[in-house]
Amino acid sequence: MLGIFMYPVSGIMKLWHILLHSVLGINDSLAWVLSIFGLIIVVRGLIAPAQWYILHSGRLTVMMRPEITALYKEYENETSYEKISERDQREREIRKSYGYRVSAGCIPPLIQIPVFLGLYQVLLRMARPKNGLDSQVHDPIGMLSSADVSSFLHARFGSIPVSAYVSMTPQQFARLGTNYEEVMRFVAPLLLATALITFINMSITVIRNYLTIDHQSRTAIVVMRMVAVATVCTPFLLVSGGLTGPVPTAIVAYWVANNLWTLVQNVTIYLILHYRFPLSPEILAFQRDQRHLRIGRLRTRRAHRFKRALSLVGIVVVPWLYDDHRRRIHEANAYFHQDRAERKAEKARRKAISSERRKAKSTHLRESAERAIIEKRQRKNQSQME
Repeated sequence: MLGIFMYPVSGIMKLWHILLHSVLGINDSLAWVLSIFGLIIVVRGLIAPAQWYILHSGRLTVMMRPEITALYKEYENETSYEKISERDQREREIRKSYGYRVSAGCIPPLIQIPVFLGLYQVLLRMARPKNGLDSQVHDPIGMLSSADVSSFLHARFGSIPVSAYVSMTPQQFARLGTNYEEVMRFVAPLLLATALITFINMSITVIRNYLTIDHQSRTAIVVMRMVAVATVCTPFLLVSGGLTGPVPTAIVAYWVANNLWTLVQNVTIYLILHYRFPLSPEILAFQRDQRHLRIGRLRTRRAHRFKRALSLVGIVVVPWLYDDHRRRIHEANAYFHQDRAERKAEKARRKAISSERRKAKSTHLRESAERAIIEKRQRKNQSQME
């Protein structure tokens, strides 16, 4: 399945090699090295419009959020089909006024994912061929012939083979004509640069998400927290993988160039969106109020959890204040019980409203179908009479 994605990516890489080696006269080794960066230019350049659509649609979503939230608040208790249709129509008008398209945020990832899958598959299979580095004949990869793969494996970054990696055995280093110290001196700075650029890029994303997140969406909040954790962990994983795993220097060089391109591209798009689609004071105030409400609820829950935990410890440490500890535990438990009851009641209310809306829609569709059948019969009878 992944082999399908490799053909366009390997084709781009081969065209770059032909241009650099056969047309411009660059030596074969350097041409393959530069073709890696040429591949990044083409792929990231093609994906740039998709990235723009994703970030642009996200910006429009933030700008529409106060109006959409107010609209849903206005119709939150309505169950009739006519009222819900009216709400949906008003929502479409709001989206149209902002030029928002739902598909803008869905289609680009479907384009990007196959491209990246093919990209990594080509680089990994070329740098780590299935037949082994010692083999004289290698299986073709996508549109790259066996001779192309063999030629790529002889390419070097200066004196470092593109297929070398830090965790190789001394015998493998010797077969490639290099050693651990040379590869480490080349790879270590690149891995540190990759980790730093990745951290900066993901940190910018976390900050942007924090300022524009939908604070009423639990899913969005969970995703933001996961990205924040990944921002800290990912740089360490990249460095660890580059030092301990079979990650060739070609992949490490690709990481640096690709992450740097991504950083520059995203910062450029963020600045364009900031100046072309500025957030009004009303939107900023709405986001601030929603954030304060969410943080206030979190602080209240944490305060009660802390009070309950402290009282449980106090029963053991300061048992002569047992009544005070028990009272605080009871207050905390009462708060959580009430909070769960309110959430359960709200969930039941929304479920009931949703059920009523489905029934209303089903009734409307059934009545519409019955009217259509009656009208069809009437037209048929009328035509027979004529």
